[in-house]
Amino acid sequence: MSGAEPPRIGLVTDSDINRFALQKLLQEQRYKLVLSVDSQRLAQYFNKPNTEAEPDVWLVDISESVCQEAFATLLDDSQRIVLVNDEQSPELVGDAHAVWCRRLMAKLESVAVNGERRLEGGPEPEHVWLLAASTGGPAAVNTFLERLPAGLPIAMIYAQHIEARFDRVLQDMGSGKGDYPIRLAGGEQRLVAGEVLVVPADHQLRFLPFGRAVKTRHLWRGQFQPAIDQVSAELADVYRTKLSMIVFTGMCNDGEIGTRITKACGGSVWAQTPDSCVSPDMPNAAIATGCV
Repeated sequence: MSGAEPPRIGLVTDSDINRFALQKLLQEQRYKLVLSVDSQRLAQYFNKPNTEAEPDVWLVDISESVCQEAFATLLDDSQRIVLVNDEQSPELVGDAHAVWCRRLMAKLESVAVNGERRLEGGPEPEHVWLLAASTGGPAAVNTFLERLPAGLPIAMIYAQHIEARFDRVLQDMGSGKGDYPIRLAGGEQRLVAGEVLVVPADHQLRFLPFGRAVKTRHLWRGQFQPAIDQVSAELADVYRTKLSMIVFTGMCNDGEIGTRITKACGGSVWAQTPDSCVSPDMPNAAIATGCV
């Protein structure tokens, strides 16, 4: 996308009310709406020759019942950014619908400006590993990644308890070290084999089929940010037997439930040796479940 030109938007929605509202809002925000279709007509768009350029961003606002089929179409036939609206729209009454639209536009602005798109040509991960840590975690995880053999067909999700204003430090920590680049999740992206995706501390990260991860507006529930048990439950719901977990040093028992969930789904669970931890509480809690 050129910074001098407005991003070209393809809108996919099955709601007539939302279509009208979003088309109007896109025009007001000076986006270039080049296509507006429902989920049924989406496949037809890719099945026929198109003389014009494809949209820069696909804005998807559809129900969960048809979401997977639409994702399959977009990920098979498009190399563009796909932004999924993860909030159900309210009734067109009062200011609630207008607030919903503005939040969606804010997410679109972030994705369009940052250019966070699906990585072209990246290998699909055969397995997903959750790296869970708290106190002392950055040093332990960094050492682990530096010693990990190159070329493993896995994607890694790094959930580290940390204040939101410091979570970008985790990405900088691993820059240029080892064979597994670290990037902080933001907007929407795809899990890629050979990379580490850092879970943000400020808002929940939602995991979707086909390796998609979307940062939402929802805060983490409970006392831990990010909530490791919640992250593991989300991942298990999508990846089942393809999910495994490593519990590193940490001063709490967050991850204990995630350990049980991962094992129940058929995945492997490892833990850092407690004697080597800055704080052994998290590994000890995981080991006590009998799942490690």
